[in-house]
Amino acid sequence: MPELPYLFVYGTLRSAAASEWSKFLAASSSFAGAGRARGALFQLHGGYPGMTVRASDHEWVTGDVFLLHNPDAALPSLDAYEGCAPGHAPPHEFERQVVSVELHGGPTIQAWAYVYAFDTRSLARIASGDYFRP
Repeated sequence: MPELPYLFVYGTLRSAAASEWSKFLAASSSFAGAGRARGALFQLHGGYPGMTVRASDHEWVTGDVFLLHNPDAALPSLDAYEGCAPGHAPPHEFERQVVSVELHGGPTIQAWAYVYAFDTRSLARIASGDYFRP
């Protein structure tokens, strides 16, 4: 079965991050649009954000959606970057999960997202839900 082709990113993989890995993603995909997913965003101790999934009607994480050209090739590299590839010993800080994403001005789609897997009680919340607009 082919991999789900969409990836929702909200932090260091967004184009605005201008990181090595955001450039890798841009080269491996097409920008599908801005979007948002239900959840909460936290500032992690490493200086990057982590998203948790929540069902609340008024909690959103803002990000970008990319259509991967070849998910079977790109996702293993991105999993390694996020520390959740099969060769990484658990527990993993992030897990790749399917989330519902509302595209700005468009439909709701299913997309992969790297979801923070640890306890968030000691973490600072990014109230805006947008890593680039705290």
